[in-house]
Amino acid sequence: MLLDALGAFEDMPSWDDAANSLFNAGQTLNPSALHGAMAGLLGAGFSPHTERHFAATVAALEKALAIDLTGDMFDFVSRMSLATLSAIQDADYTFQPLLPSDDSSLEERLISVSEWSRGFLSGFTQGITQREAAGEPIPCMTAEALKDMAAIVQVDCEETDSEEAERQLDDVIEYIRFAAINIVNEAQSLRETASEDLES
Repeated sequence: MLLDALGAFEDMPSWDDAANSLFNAGQTLNPSALHGAMAGLLGAGFSPHTERHFAATVAALEKALAIDLTGDMFDFVSRMSLATLSAIQDADYTFQPLLPSDDSSLEERLISVSEWSRGFLSGFTQGITQREAAGEPIPCMTAEALKDMAAIVQVDCEETDSEEAERQLDDVIEYIRFAAINIVNEAQSLRETASEDLES
């Protein structure tokens, strides 16, 4: 195991810290897209708990986002993926999509929600492809959530700043938050069941 995943969610970087790490590595990727793709891979049954599984997760992330994750970024992604899985599996629902702070402009937050959803779809699709699970049925709840995320990707990022727009954005964030928690927990539970079946 790379780290003790219990409580690893406390290591989750802020959106600004993630943006700086990506920028310093020469990447122009929105941090929300990276985090969304990471959650999408977890939702497709990937697990960052061992060196071998983590290497596969990084390779899938690179393909999903068309980027190179080497050097410091490899370590950064390692911590971030463990923090993400830990937060999703936490009984207190501590998981939050990685997004700019509430002080950021509405436009920047809308763009990042769209990028997070796009990343989730890319990560999930890449994960299913790499696990050669394309023929396996996707649970109905997961399929519905993926369809909704595809609609969220198309969100109007030039929405006028207003209380109503802020409320709608909060609703969308809460939706993708719980959709991710449900999809990932379902996938991880199926993965554990499959492992137990192989061992028995």
